[in-house]
Parts: sequence; C-alpha cells; structure tokens
Amino acid sequence: MATTARGLTFEELELIPEEHEGDRQELIDGELVVTPVPIIKHQIVNMNLIRVLDRHVNTAGLGMVFTPPTGIRFSPHNLLIPDISVVAQDRLHILGIKTIDGAPDLVVEILSPGTRRRDLATKREVYARFGMREYWIVDAETRSVLVLALADDRYEAVAPGDDGAVASRVLPGLKLALPDVFTGVAEER
Repeated sequence: MATTARGLTFEELELIPEEHEGDRQELIDGELVVTPVPIIKHQIVNMNLIRVLDRHVNTAGLGMVFTPPTGIRFSPHNLLIPDISVVAQDRLHILGIKTIDGAPDLVVEILSPGTRRRDLATKREVYARFGMREYWIVDAETRSVLVLALADDRYEAVAPGDDGAVASRVLPGLKLALPDVFTGVAEER
C-alpha cells in the first residue's frame, strides 16, 4: 500500500510547543523549520529598519509594519515569519487574528549565518510563488540591501536610488541611506 506524505499544517504547528523562547517555527511546504533567536548584529539592523520603515509607512498613511512573532500564512502548509512585513493600507483585510493571511506587500529578511541559504533561495521561491510584491534581502556582512520586485512569477532587482540609497516600488518616497541601515554595527576586521 502506497502512502503519501502530506506535511504539517498550520493548525498542527500551533500544537507544537516552542523548544526555546523566541525561536521562530515556520512551515515551508509542510516542513517544520525552527530558527533560533537572531544574533545581536541582526537585531541592530532589524531595529534600524523598523524605525525608518514604521515612521515612513505611518507618516505617509501607507499601511502597517509587522515584526516577529507575526507570521504570514500563505496556505495551510506555508507559514513564514520574516524579520519585517509591510501590508498596504488598501490590503489590511488580509490581517487575520493570529497571522497575516496572504502575501503582504513587502517583506524584509536579514541574513544570518544559519538562515542565509534559506533566505536567498527557499524563502525567495516561496515569496515569489505566493505573489509577494517586494522582497528585501539585507546582508550585514557586505552592508548591502538587495531589493527585489516581483515581475510575473520571478523577482528582478530594483536599482538603488541616488547615492546608493534603498529604492522601493512599494513604498513611494522612502529615503533610506545604506549607512542608516547599518548604524551601530561594528565592521568586522
């Protein structure tokens, strides 16, 4: 008799206790992926971005900014928890009780040694598959921000603005200089 592996669902994931407080428990195509609490460098970059994005989004009335533990439920077998999510004002109806139920307009992932490969490949594919309009990949090691915009079913790089500033198609008028993203992060020697 043949059996079919169906993978975990969001409802089953909710029944699994956290092993360590602050761990992110995500589902990627039914597979449980646990990511530990990020390192300090990652957290500094995250706070720098949250300050700028939250101020810009709120001042311009563009929508809402979310951080972990808020996850994005794309399907019963796909729940991702990015570092930052932005839902546009006209799409706030996708906010569920516990999760964002559908693709936000923008997500940010900050690369860490343990998540680099997953963020660059696996999550990128999942975000594109479910129609995430813009995906930022932030790398503290190279002090870079790659902004990807969805074109049909794949991502294309968005050229930086003046002086290498981060440019966004989803957040009009955003002014984000690269040094501001990495303020407080010591350069490695």
